[in-house]
Amino acid sequence: MSDEGGGSPQPLATASPDLQSPPPTVPPQAPASGPARPARRGSSSVRLIGPLTTALMCLGLVAYFVYQLQQINQLQANQITAQQAALAAKQEQIDALQLQIQDLKERWYGSPAIWQPPPMTNTDINFFDVTGTTQGLLIASLDSSNICAKYPPCTPDPAVPNGVAWGLEGVAPVGSNYYCSSPRTTTVAYREFVVLPRWSPPTDGTVKIPLVEKWNALAKVIYTHEAGHVAITQQDIADLNAQAQQTSTCSAVFNFWANPHIFDKLNADQAAYHARLRADCSPEIGCLPAGWNGW
Repeated sequence: MSDEGGGSPQPLATASPDLQSPPPTVPPQAPASGPARPARRGSSSVRLIGPLTTALMCLGLVAYFVYQLQQINQLQANQITAQQAALAAKQEQIDALQLQIQDLKERWYGSPAIWQPPPMTNTDINFFDVTGTTQGLLIASLDSSNICAKYPPCTPDPAVPNGVAWGLEGVAPVGSNYYCSSPRTTTVAYREFVVLPRWSPPTDGTVKIPLVEKWNALAKVIYTHEAGHVAITQQDIADLNAQAQQTSTCSAVFNFWANPHIFDKLNADQAAYHARLRADCSPEIGCLPAGWNGW
């Protein structure tokens, strides 16, 4: 304001010395771009050290536990191997004892008895001896018996080209002469014979029971075989006598039995018997299959 009289304007008042204007506001500065500050790099490294250390410790623990597990497994494997070896050794001892026990059980002291062939009607049973305490020795004794030389002649069997026989059957007239007063009442007597193997093993335990059982089985087969021959012979001889009795004179009877081919049919029937056996070979009918029971 100014007085009415005029003059230069005067300030109404001066600023009080303890009242001052506020300082000018400084605008915020944007952070300068560029590489991270050193203080911040150090902080990141510190933060990584902890997890890395933990990971390394975990890996170490895992490796330790794996090693311990391997050691335990190896120890168990060693223990199992040792146990298996001990068991194997014990099993060998058990097997040896069982063999000894079996050997004692199988020793033959006379039981079961050696099989004896029953008699055959109108037939003589002859024997040839064989020896041996093993099956191999018995076979060798049978093969070397040469009974065909002791009871000739032997009709060749195509199934046995080497001529080895373990049993024989034959027929022979009873007496050297026969008489005829009438053809119808004249019967020419014949008697059959068989030759069978005979084994008399010692009863001191050196022979085993299974061998005796095999021998008995073999002896029965040979007997059955020869009994079959006997039955054929007896039937054919009976047929021949029946034919001779149909002749008209005693002279015709004599000529009938003197015929060199009188036994041709009998020989053919015996050969046919062998052929039937070979066609369906089994021990029950008197035929030994190759290798049967070790024979």
